[in-house]
Amino acid sequence: MIISPFGPYIYKGKLTEIVRKQLLANAFDAAVEGGDASGILVGEVEDQLFIYPSDEVLRSIHGMTRDYLGKVNGDRCMLDCEPIWVNFSVAGDWQPVHSHDGDFSFVAFVDVPDGMYDESPAAGAIHFTYGEKLPGSRSVYGPIKPEKGDVFIFPNWLNHYVYPFKSSGQRISVSGNISVQGMEASY
Repeated sequence: MIISPFGPYIYKGKLTEIVRKQLLANAFDAAVEGGDASGILVGEVEDQLFIYPSDEVLRSIHGMTRDYLGKVNGDRCMLDCEPIWVNFSVAGDWQPVHSHDGDFSFVAFVDVPDGMYDESPAAGAIHFTYGEKLPGSRSVYGPIKPEKGDVFIFPNWLNHYVYPFKSSGQRISVSGNISVQGMEASY
């Protein structure tokens, strides 16, 4: 599904359960083998680690990216997803307003604590902002409470943030930057 709440397109998709579980396994592998990614990230999250997803997971992310880019020759471009990292968020962790490198970015919500849905609408939710620097304009798309398997793909420059939640458990999200070659920029 393509969402256009205020200008730039945002893709919302869903990982298959098989791919979600594979990505969850990759995330737990990163907890053992992954390097610390906090040096390139702004989040107030205890564990932010580089992750090396399986080929099946990368094919899924590439497929969704091609769906997103379909209007602008998505089938004829080369995609590269690097770096990719996992956030193991617990109660109190949050992400300040930020953007990314690359051409596009993605976030996949691999696991979400059930209790988060009993909290305020903003708790643990992602928000996208656009137009802050335009006179008289402030546009926010959110709060969007993620569900297990939700994937969002958006232009790298689109600001976004996540408020903390209070529930026990972890919200595990995997994010990355997508570089595109062979496509004219019209996003």
